[in-house]
Amino acid sequence: KPMQNDKRSPLAIRIIAVVLVVAALTVGREFFIPVAMAFCFHALLRPVVRGLEALRLPSWAGAAIVVLGVLFAIIAGSWALSGPIGNFVDQAPASIRKAREKVRAMGSPFQRMSDAAAGKQSVPPASPPNPPSAPIQASPTAPQSPPAPQPAVPGLFATLLGAGSTLVAGLIEVLVLLYLLLAAGDLLFRKLVNVVPGPTEKRTTKDVLHDTESIVARYLIVTALINLGQAVAVGGAMWLIGMPEPLMWALLTFVLEFIPYLGGATNVGLLLITAFTTFSSTGKILLPAILYLVITTLQNNVVSPYAYGGRLKLNPIAVMICVMFWWFVWGIPGVFLSIPIAATLKVLGDQVPRLGALAELLGE
Repeated sequence: KPMQNDKRSPLAIRIIAVVLVVAALTVGREFFIPVAMAFCFHALLRPVVRGLEALRLPSWAGAAIVVLGVLFAIIAGSWALSGPIGNFVDQAPASIRKAREKVRAMGSPFQRMSDAAAGKQSVPPASPPNPPSAPIQASPTAPQSPPAPQPAVPGLFATLLGAGSTLVAGLIEVLVLLYLLLAAGDLLFRKLVNVVPGPTEKRTTKDVLHDTESIVARYLIVTALINLGQAVAVGGAMWLIGMPEPLMWALLTFVLEFIPYLGGATNVGLLLITAFTTFSSTGKILLPAILYLVITTLQNNVVSPYAYGGRLKLNPIAVMICVMFWWFVWGIPGVFLSIPIAATLKVLGDQVPRLGALAELLGE
């Protein structure tokens, strides 16, 4: 019995450790998300800073140029999307109301068929006769109570304002951390290698850091190029069928496709809501979402396997589980980071023998 308890205790300790790690990641998300984002974009932008260093530019100056360029791109993209998205948000209540009415009208024939099959007759109830109106007697005017005070700020606006301020604060944290990482050069990586004991472990650490940086940077660059092509295709398709704001749909496709699964589902929902208020026939209402799904399917099954190559072959089931797990832990930023994190874990499994099970589970 003591030997059985000794065998069970390591498994129990590992389970407890995993639970504690997940709890720490969930509770400390406001700390871990900016750090993970900064390291992810550091892998993407570090080669650019190295190129500027080759031109005899100091690291801090190259990092400042790159970070300011990223900030300018974010501001330009937000400005391009602000007008169309503002109009979409203003018209959202009316659009949703019209969509509900059309869905109800489309479902009424099926309701009548169901009633007929059940032997019911859908006869509108007769309205009772109006009772004779009593004579109106004049009454002395009573003082009216003042209207109840309305809240100064609507609830939806306050929610959006709070979410926007949180997003801006998180963006500033990521940019500051990104600048510090880029300005430091390879200092942090050198210190990590120096901390590891033994020449073999140092060599393994160098390989892991190099492979991780290379794979994450390749993933982000290739994904951006694929999303750009898909955005052009979606924007052109929406323009051909007469959807309003085709440029907005192209930009939304480029941005949302960085979020696996969830971004595409969001785009399909927005297309359906807009199509319900734009077109009248059922075929035209479903056409935008169908075209988007066709373009996405071709991208996932034809373009992506060729573009990513053999260096980023991950098990689709494992990827889906990773996306769901990081969505549960970190929300939308976790979904964005799920693929880079899975690729990093696979690199660790390939380079470290003790973690070979990770490579086996995550690889194809």
